[in-house]
Amino acid sequence: MFQVRCIIAPNTYRDSVFLMKLSSQAGAESGAEQVSAMMGTPRNKELLVMSGLATADMEKAGPEDLVIAVKGEADTLDAAEQAVKRLLTGTAPQKSSVAGASVPRDLEEAVKADPALNLVLISTAGDYARYEAAKAVNAGLDVMLYSDNIALGDEIALKEQATRKGVLVMGPDCGTAIIDGVPLAFANQVSRGPVGIVGASGTGLQEVICLLDRLGVGISQAYGTGGRDLKDDVGGLTAVAALRRLERDPTTRIIVLLGKPPGKKTRAMLVELLPRLGKPVFVHYLGASDHAQEEAAGLHSAKDLTDLAVLAARQVKPDLNTEAVIRVPAMPVRARPGYLRGLFGGGTLCQEAAELAAPLLQGEKCSNLDVAGFVPIAADATSKGHCFWDFGDDAFTVGRPHPMMAPELKMERLIRELGDPEVSVVLMDMVIGYGAHQDQTGALLRALETAGARQARTAQDLVIVVSVCGADADSPSRKEEVARLEEAGIIVCGSNAQAAIFAAKATRGGE
Repeated sequence: MFQVRCIIAPNTYRDSVFLMKLSSQAGAESGAEQVSAMMGTPRNKELLVMSGLATADMEKAGPEDLVIAVKGEADTLDAAEQAVKRLLTGTAPQKSSVAGASVPRDLEEAVKADPALNLVLISTAGDYARYEAAKAVNAGLDVMLYSDNIALGDEIALKEQATRKGVLVMGPDCGTAIIDGVPLAFANQVSRGPVGIVGASGTGLQEVICLLDRLGVGISQAYGTGGRDLKDDVGGLTAVAALRRLERDPTTRIIVLLGKPPGKKTRAMLVELLPRLGKPVFVHYLGASDHAQEEAAGLHSAKDLTDLAVLAARQVKPDLNTEAVIRVPAMPVRARPGYLRGLFGGGTLCQEAAELAAPLLQGEKCSNLDVAGFVPIAADATSKGHCFWDFGDDAFTVGRPHPMMAPELKMERLIRELGDPEVSVVLMDMVIGYGAHQDQTGALLRALETAGARQARTAQDLVIVVSVCGADADSPSRKEEVARLEEAGIIVCGSNAQAAIFAAKATRGGE
């Protein structure tokens, strides 16, 4: 029977990226069911209560204290606690570098030490992130706000402040950007080129960036905005600021805008603004029923993320043979009819796949995302019908690393789906690059071995379809990952959109 133990480290701060790594490593070393490390803010303690990871001791923790909740069998709790303490002690911040130079302890010291600094990436807990972001904006710095759990009102105030100061606030919950060739957070090593991108979705931004790179068309800049920026409450403040930068950037000849459909007022504002930028603009709003108003304004619209990349690439290379680069594999001759299960780490990729597959799927369709025509399903529910799961959703990441960093939860679900005799096709994304797990293919192959050992029905009895979002210059490279997957008998499609359509057709015997 599982028990929960709470470890409190008083007056100890670590950023969210470190805490995700600590949780993953301590859990792996000890065999504990779950290790969740968070600062002891009221919101974080509420999340731990909702996840069944709270204890009476936890109430003693304050916002300046680090709280680590450990869930597992009794014999794993001591091992997990020892691992947590060792990791905390071994990675404590140092006051000086190896060269003897002083290491800045806060933003003010960093700017004083190097006045040329112009951007700060913030990954602290939401309660702290708002404060640090405001300080950075006041100092005249651009901000990449990786942190989430920031109130909408605080986001609006930060972005209005940034507009007055002439700086950019990317986020909250901005996971991807490439500025002047420098990849930030979850990003990829791609070539420089003439396409500037503004994206209100992380993995959607990565998908377009990597597809352009494979098509031989590099990017000038890639700005993330955060998922709420295009809502009417925020009014596209970051999107507009980023678009204006691309307008002034002499290296940007083509502009791409992507995200979920903006609010009515924001969309109308963008329809007026985009044609005035003086450069060709390509737009895709994920889930939009049409782009008629954009097309009427002379903008180029795309039907999916793959089409968006192809259209932009052909603006640079009109004779480009895209089919030779983004290829669709041959359909299996004897694909057995049955249900499709989609297992995703990228929320945008999951939504795109569900929307593209839906018209081809017969029977009930479910998802933990809000997708038109899909029945909502809870995170702890068993899959039914055709089911699309986004494991990057908050319900799965409370106290856990994002599945792009730690794919274990996603692989556990894969093993379960392989044991369902009604499943005929499993569709998965794999996002590689900076910040991502270094051996996602290995994790997938180990899961297939486990499934084959546990069940009479093995992975060879169904079709597994994967799309790999990444670049050949990444480490590991996309080319290497694709070769390993195909050698194991897994079908690899050239893009997420192609994989979704291929997988849906396979459930119907390949018709």
